Amino acid sequence: MKDAGHRTAVEAALNFEDCGRTPVNNFEVVTAARYAGVTVDQARRDPKLSARVAVDYCMRTESDFVKPVLDSQIPLADIGMEVRFPEDDYGSVPGHLVDTPEDIDRLHIFDPDNASECPGFTTVRQALTETESLLEEDLHICGLSWGPITTAGYLMGAENMMFAMLTDEDLVKSLVDKASELVSVMERAMVASGASLMWMADPTSSEDLISPEMFDTFSKAGIKRVIDDVKREYDVPNFVHICGNTVDTIAHLKGTGADCLSFDHAVDPAKARRAAGKDLALMGNVDPVKYVMLGTPEQVAQKSYEVIEAAGREGGLILAPGCETPISSPFENVLAMGRAGREYWTR
Repeated sequence: MKDAGHRTAVEAALNFEDCGRTPVNNFEVVTAARYAGVTVDQARRDPKLSARVAVDYCMRTESDFVKPVLDSQIPLADIGMEVRFPEDDYGSVPGHLVDTPEDIDRLHIFDPDNASECPGFTTVRQALTETESLLEEDLHICGLSWGPITTAGYLMGAENMMFAMLTDEDLVKSLVDKASELVSVMERAMVASGASLMWMADPTSSEDLISPEMFDTFSKAGIKRVIDDVKREYDVPNFVHICGNTVDTIAHLKGTGADCLSFDHAVDPAKARRAAGKDLALMGNVDPVKYVMLGTPEQVAQKSYEVIEAAGREGGLILAPGCETPISSPFENVLAMGRAGREYWTR
């Protein structure tokens, strides 16, 4: 794998150092499948295809990161949940498994090295290995998992869990602890399979759903446990993505060991920078719909420059959409963002 400076640029950003550019994550997953003319389901089930289309798309859009076309619902099927996998979208989970403490006790954490226990998750690991084998330059290979409280929301039903936070705090804490064990097992297995960076998506930690104080009560310990477990075995960066408003949660996230918060376009980047200081790198936060999907390349570039100006003038920023690049986003817009991380500094 050629050292083309991708990981060096990311490391500089995480350490608030100057490397002459702002690294960029195009925040794609299923977008690469659409660009290649294949369905999400084809890529989801074929590790070689998943890796090939992702690597090609990320190289073409000048990203410093690559994710195979993963579907984070896949492991939920391996633990016994019903997951419906449409042809050209992510899987959906219509039901739940947990209502009582006994249900939590019965949850089986699969052995990631035993393919018969986790056939779906095995394809995820294979896609990461294939990505590593195909990659000609040193893009960071992202492993992807839900965060513990988001996983717990799938297991119990998000609405049921939110109600239980008010009526049975111990039940929710116990479930999040079990979910943390599952996420930890998966993340370490993904790094062992080729991921050079772990990406934890935790939308249920958003201030749009829980307060920063509830984040401390229900979410923080699980995130910290997973990150500690990964860092104990592997020297890889750990990113946490939280949708919606996070400006007051940033101070609480600092205690988890996360290297970077991927923050939503709902947050003013200057406010995010002030809240994070130099304790936490940021990734974001171009509006993925208004600009990346519906805008023009010129608008994407201008908005990218504004984000860098507000949050990345002194490093500590990875330019990216505020959430995942929509599947129908024009290639030219994603490329404009990829180039903006360099062009901002040479204008």
